[in-house]
Amino acid sequence: MAAGMPAKVLIVEDEYMLAHMLEEMIQSLGVDEVSHAATLADAQGLVEAHEFDFAFLDINLGEENSIPLARELHARNIRFVFASGYDSKYDGEGISAPLLRKPLALEEIRAALTSDRPDDTTERIGRIG
Repeated sequence: MAAGMPAKVLIVEDEYMLAHMLEEMIQSLGVDEVSHAATLADAQGLVEAHEFDFAFLDINLGEENSIPLARELHARNIRFVFASGYDSKYDGEGISAPLLRKPLALEEIRAALTSDRPDDTTERIGRIG
């Protein structure tokens, strides 16, 4: 594991190619353990079974969204960012987290992984509590 990088990262993305590209970029930054889930249920199962340090959450997962998982990650004090390819603002349903626009650039990914607070260049959505 590279210095300053989380040990275990979860990617929640329903598009296989995007998830695979993101996984490769995260690994190129020195993160050894990267897991991927394409559905909310699979992601929730992974979070129950493993201790992640960080997560990238695609907001829209087909017919569902990742907001319930964001609430769970927040309750567990696991840092995360949302990722979306849509131009419209998403209200976040009460969740406040950085929002990265797809396609993600390597420097955006590095900044998200190594920052204890949201990167100033990311958009904000919603608000927790």
